[in-house]
Amino acid sequence: MDVGLDLAEKYSASVLILNVLELPVYGTPEDPFAISAGMNGLIKELRKSHEAMLANAADKAARQKPNLKMTTQLNEGNPPSTIVSIATDGEIDIIVMGHGGGDGRFRELFLGGTSERVAHLAHCSVLIVK
Repeated sequence: MDVGLDLAEKYSASVLILNVLELPVYGTPEDPFAISAGMNGLIKELRKSHEAMLANAADKAARQKPNLKMTTQLNEGNPPSTIVSIATDGEIDIIVMGHGGGDGRFRELFLGGTSERVAHLAHCSVLIVK
């Protein structure tokens, strides 16, 4: 986030801090969205956790760069496609994101990590920060 904030300050740009929650999908291939009653509590906790992460990021950003115009947004969906869609619809000039590494090495080897998928799909520049 530090790199994105520095870029925004340098170019007098506004910042969108985006968090995308990928909900767990349980069920059968015929009914992939079937969620048992017990899953509702887990999903509520996941949302709460992501809202807290987003609030912490916004607080940190506001303390570091108080003069920047910043907004936050929490979305649910597939992270790469959601990020690209929001960037396209919002006419975002550049996406700055961390490399992450949270996808797991085996999955990343075959499917590509979130940052790599965003870089491949995005119509704007993507800066991946290690």
